[in-house]
Amino acid sequence: MLLYRVHPWIDGVNPTEPFGALHIPPGQGVGRWDNPELYSLRYFSTTPDGAIAETLGHLASWSSAMLLLPGHPDAVRALSTYEIPDASHLADLADPEVLQTLGVHRVTDVSERNKRRTQRLAAKVFEQGEWDGISWWSYYHPAITLVATWLQDGIACTQTEPLSIESAPVQEAARRIVRTVR
Repeated sequence: MLLYRVHPWIDGVNPTEPFGALHIPPGQGVGRWDNPELYSLRYFSTTPDGAIAETLGHLASWSSAMLLLPGHPDAVRALSTYEIPDASHLADLADPEVLQTLGVHRVTDVSERNKRRTQRLAAKVFEQGEWDGISWWSYYHPAITLVATWLQDGIACTQTEPLSIESAPVQEAARRIVRTVR
C-alpha cells in the first residue's frame, strides 16, 4: 500500500534522524489519534495532494515561503512516498460497520476535533490487537483519506522530493481545498 507524507527534510540525513523521512517527531500526544503510552504513530495520506492539503491546509494563502523552515537554512518541506505491507489492516472509520464494531454510535465521535474522544477511540482500536492503524477523512476535504499507523516494521520510504509551489501535487491540493497560490 502506498502512502504519502509531508515532513521537514534535509537531503542526506539518516532517515530515522530529525529531518529524515522515517523520523517520528517529538511531541507525540498532541495529535488527534496519539496515545504515546501505547504506541508511536505516523500520519499519512493515501494521495500526494492529500498529504499536502492536510499539512498546509491551515494556511489560507500559499507561497514558496511556506515550504521553507525558519531557523533551518538547509531544511525544506518534502513529500515522501512510503510503502506499508498490503496486508496491513486499517480500521476504516468511514465504514459504519467498523464504527458499530467499535461501539461508536455517532459519526461526530470521529469527525469532531475532540482530541480526548478521538485519542480514546484510537486506544480502543489499538488495544483490540487486530488493527495496524486507522483511516478516516480529512477535515479539509472529505475525498482525502488519511491514515495513522502504529506499525514499526515494514514501513519503507521509496522516494522523497522537496516541494515546490509549482509542483503538480501542490497545485492540486490548493485547487481541491480552495487555497490561493501566490
